[in-house]
Amino acid sequence: MMTALSYPSSPVGPLRRWLPSLAWILALGGMAAVLLLHIESVQTARGVQGGFGFLFQASGFRISESLLSVTPDDPYWMSIAAGLVNTLTVAAVAIPLATALGIALGLMRLSSHSLAARCAAIIIAPLRNTPVLLQLFVWYGLLLRLPDVRQAWSPLPSVLLSNRGLALPAVHGWLPYAAVALLALAALMFRWHTSRRLGKTPVYAALAGTVLTWALLPALQIDLPVKRGLGLQGGWQPSIEFAALVIGLVVFHAAYIADIVRAAVRAVPLGLVEAGQAMGLAPWRVLRLVIAPYATRVALPPYANQCLALVKNSTLAIAIGYQELMAVINTAITQTGLALEGIALAAAVYLMLALLLGGGLSAWNARHTRHGPGDTHGARLGDRPHWNAAGNDGRPWLGWLASAVLALALTAAAWLLLDWAILRAAWQGSPAACADVSGACWAAVNENLPLLFFGTMAQPDRTPAFFACVALLAGIALTLSARRLPAKTRTVLLLILLAVVVGALTGWPWGGKAIGPQRWGGLLVTLILAIAALAAAVPLAFGLALLRRSDSRAGSLAAASLIEAVRGVPLVTQLLFASFVLPMLLGGGVSKFSMALAALTLHTACLLAEVLRGALQAIPPGQMMAARALGMRPFTAYTTVIWPQVRRIAAPAALGVFVGAVKDTSLVSIIGVFDVLGAAKAVVAGTDWRPYHVEVYLAVALLYFAASLALSKVARRLESGVRR
Repeated sequence: MMTALSYPSSPVGPLRRWLPSLAWILALGGMAAVLLLHIESVQTARGVQGGFGFLFQASGFRISESLLSVTPDDPYWMSIAAGLVNTLTVAAVAIPLATALGIALGLMRLSSHSLAARCAAIIIAPLRNTPVLLQLFVWYGLLLRLPDVRQAWSPLPSVLLSNRGLALPAVHGWLPYAAVALLALAALMFRWHTSRRLGKTPVYAALAGTVLTWALLPALQIDLPVKRGLGLQGGWQPSIEFAALVIGLVVFHAAYIADIVRAAVRAVPLGLVEAGQAMGLAPWRVLRLVIAPYATRVALPPYANQCLALVKNSTLAIAIGYQELMAVINTAITQTGLALEGIALAAAVYLMLALLLGGGLSAWNARHTRHGPGDTHGARLGDRPHWNAAGNDGRPWLGWLASAVLALALTAAAWLLLDWAILRAAWQGSPAACADVSGACWAAVNENLPLLFFGTMAQPDRTPAFFACVALLAGIALTLSARRLPAKTRTVLLLILLAVVVGALTGWPWGGKAIGPQRWGGLLVTLILAIAALAAAVPLAFGLALLRRSDSRAGSLAAASLIEAVRGVPLVTQLLFASFVLPMLLGGGVSKFSMALAALTLHTACLLAEVLRGALQAIPPGQMMAARALGMRPFTAYTTVIWPQVRRIAAPAALGVFVGAVKDTSLVSIIGVFDVLGAAKAVVAGTDWRPYHVEVYLAVALLYFAASLALSKVARRLESGVRR
């Protein structure tokens, strides 16, 4: 009998499989090294020594508001730590408030009383469809209209509200008590896990230890704010900037959390609710014991995304003067010139915060879903036509009373709004005419329409810019509404409108003077920025989605790293990176518009790439195999078989990304791009119209609201079409 000889396997086979990945890694590493060396050479030519040694130098500026006391003589790392504490303080205050408000609005939206549900929808719609930065400006302006310190409003005892901020009672010596409370909570959790083995001994020991420790701790000291002279003394006095930032973030993200709560409750299986009712549970106990646990598992992943988004949106404090992490790092970059080091430090901190917060919520989600979702078949709670989350079906008089009270409140609010906005408003005239009325000053908008539309563009450039804006708006309307037109007709009309825009801005063929991006302003910047970013993001997103799903390990890793890094870093940080670092890479001469367009395009593409990747995963692999078996090339198979299905599946979520991209164009004013919001800021910067900044910002908010609402309606129409 002959035996087969075995030879040692050649290392060439595994090496060949790793050669493409190794080539990718070397190419990307070499490219990164070349870019870093180029940036260092530019900084050296400017007399700036790179590195993180600046962190141990004196910062030279003061942090006016922080739980950490920082002076100008302290090093930069202490100032940055104080900014990080401010960011965490904003998150710690805003996340619980946004959660509570979002749950209340979500349950109100689910109410069987149509008046309450519509009232919640009216509240949610403008909050979701206007930029958060614009809302911060509105809240900041409203808070500045409060009385001064000597006439501070006191809604509650020892709580004072004025145009300098909020004064609250402060509790000193609370940290030891908080540590004891956390230890007691840990002991209770240990008791819950080991109750069957150790009985009730651990919980009694934990309670006894907690009581004894609290008895030995020093007494808490409560410091109440009081009026002294021309100011306030004592208590905790957060600034007006902190209050505006917290209020803006709370109401903005509460609108999204409300929709998450509504969708999660509607996803609860109807059979579970009926089983609880059959057991004789009261409606409130059904809501607490049956609906809430299931809805929590459904809502936790999107809720985690909102918490991460709130932390990232705290960087918008840079626009209203609150010294959080990004504002402090921006000041450090301005003083030292170390743009790359500062942006890298900010990106690392925000990625670490996203990892910690996202990882913690993911662990919580995994723990609550390890037993499975339960009953996933049959009808859902949202299929019931009339379901009342409040559970007062047995007491209809409560519903009638609530409807009557709500109707009276809405009537009073509508009358006050009508009286302020229309009946007592000033529509034309000078600031003096507005000072004579007690209503809104819409004259601040009418008298500054040229500045809002065209920014600081020269008078000869405004006429071509006007025709370009009209053509762009007509193209948007044609794209969103003309579904009944044949595709060829719509394409021809869009090409004609594009030719009008190009001709108006380049001066060809009528011989006019070209208008470059450096001279654009106002509405023209917002329209071109939004359209160009979306048009450039779609092919880039598709390429990133395909690369992330490719068989190449290095290519997939590179795409995943880029997507997760961009998604984890705030857009404000990316805009500042484009503003500070891109000129070093490209040698200067880059307009701020181009830098903002690059940052918006990359941010939108990375968000859209995840939507497209999910749609690609929803398509069975057999379809690609069947297309290849018919002799199609990969490109032909993707364009004729895969892409049409991906477009239908991803359309609703993709349009949600587009709505966010349109609102994100308002952030470019942070780096000095003169868009509509930048023009509005220029209007209220003058002393004449400064008292009427709320009216100016509300007019700009109406523009964003109309654009976002149109895209949202298209998304709902496409979603219903996909479901059919």
